[in-house]
Amino acid sequence: MEDKKIVIIGNSVALRNRSHIKEQSLNYGQLISNGLNTEESETLYVIENIAFGRATMLDLHKVTDQIINIFGDLYIINIGVSDAATREMSRWFGDIINQRKQTWIVKIAKGISKSFHIPFRTFLVKLRGKRAWTSKTKFEKLFKELIYKIQYNTSGKIIVLPLLLANERVEKIVPGTNKNYTIFNGVLNKICDENEVQLLNLDAINSKVDYPDGTHFSEEGNKKVENKILSLIKHEKYV
Repeated sequence: MEDKKIVIIGNSVALRNRSHIKEQSLNYGQLISNGLNTEESETLYVIENIAFGRATMLDLHKVTDQIINIFGDLYIINIGVSDAATREMSRWFGDIINQRKQTWIVKIAKGISKSFHIPFRTFLVKLRGKRAWTSKTKFEKLFKELIYKIQYNTSGKIIVLPLLLANERVEKIVPGTNKNYTIFNGVLNKICDENEVQLLNLDAINSKVDYPDGTHFSEEGNKKVENKILSLIKHEKYV
């Protein structure tokens, strides 16, 4: 039996299912595996999902060797939300409060965040000038490098997911996020077009049904993404 590797890289959008329903909450990577690995299939499709929470382009840049060394037949890139969303705090402070090891520094930082950042989140976003963790220029540079390294070092094809506009609740809490999402989508579209990479069309995705928390796919949303990707794999022979 022939083996094919599908590598998913990105942030928590490629991992989580909202709302989480035990034993039913499959992300689109798991659904793709189920859809491809049928009894009739003469190929074994191995899904390598190395996405992780809060990942930005800088985080992917740090694990580029790992991404390349899998030598996937298909790479699915789901990145940008953590880069483009406006923030009430700097990235370095966010990294501190998200550390698992509970040192006294982490405990103090979490206390500051709980009493200061969370209650005044929207105000602080505006005070910081609606800044994101990654600038458009930095995102474009690192994303272009990632595409180049995958294409130069592997024979794998690439599918890129766009950033889906946040709902009203998210935009109200962190204003300016949708503007950034639109700008970063322009970057993705430009780079994909220049490098003959498939940018997945998710115009039919509905925020109320398919990603109700404004960021992560619901069960229905994951199924729709799976269907779009499976269509490319089966009919356009992407793997």
